[in-house]
Order: sequence, then structure tokens, then C-alpha cells
Amino acid sequence: MIIHPSHVLVRTLQTLAIATVLMLLAGCFGAGTKLQPPTAGIQQLTVNSDGTWAAVVRFQNYSYDTGMHVYAIDADLSLNGKPAGHVAISPALDIPAMDADIATATFKPDAAGAAALAAAKRNAISYELKGTLSVGKGTQGKPQPFKLDGKGYISPVPGVSNIWR
Repeated sequence: MIIHPSHVLVRTLQTLAIATVLMLLAGCFGAGTKLQPPTAGIQQLTVNSDGTWAAVVRFQNYSYDTGMHVYAIDADLSLNGKPAGHVAISPALDIPAMDADIATATFKPDAAGAAALAAAKRNAISYELKGTLSVGKGTQGKPQPFKLDGKGYISPVPGVSNIWR
């Protein structure tokens, strides 16, 4: 039996078409996109006249194809390794893919953290935000806890008292 080359080409094209359709359908029924671990950090720290601190927390969504809903943050703040206070808010933020948003947490600082900030004088100081960040996929996703270990530095704003960025 002789197989004509055009029959081989037709059979190959049919096989490729079926494989392509199957791959496209597999994408429709897959587990979907995975929420990438988000981060949170201190964007600004203000020492209020009543002795409380207001921390502007920046939440970053690193998922490239899905938004996230921020349910809560529950974390301990330290400055130069000294306990500075507890950051706990439920901001209810909806953050698009590859984007960020902020929320403010006001709290009474620990004495060691207040002393560390005062000792820094007008210089940069390191901070660490350790705890849990609870977010959901999209705007209606179930809350998922993510371990939070945000580190960075904040510096005094030149010419403005009691604000660090």
C-alpha cells in the first residue's frame, strides 16, 4: 500500500488541530491563576501630638493576572530591632493585578520603639513588619493567610517634624 504525501500532510494537520484545541480547552478547565504572595511595608510613619503613631501601610499585589482583596493585616512593627507596636487593621482594599494601595493604622507605640525612633535623631531607621497578611483572590475570594516579613528603612521628611517615609 502506497501512502500519498498529501494524505500524510492532511493527517498531520488534523493531529495538530486536535492537539491545539485540546490544549486550549485544558486552559479553560485548569485550576486558574494562583495568587502570588503579596507584601506590605511602611510607606509613612507619623508621630501624632497625642503620642499615638499613624503608620501608612502599602499593600503590593504581585499577581500579574488577578486582583486581590485585602482583608486584614496583623503584624508587629519593630524599629532598629526594638518592638515598636502592633499594626492590626482590616482595610477592605481591592487591588488590581500588579498594583498597590495604602491604608492607615493608628496605634500606641511601645516604649522601646519610641526610644529607638528618638535615638535615630534625624537619620534613617530600619523597620521590620512581621505577622500575617490575609488576602483573597479577586474581589470576592476567600481569605488566605500569607506570612509577612516586610523590611525596609524610613527617613525623616526634611523640614517636617514627626513624619518619616
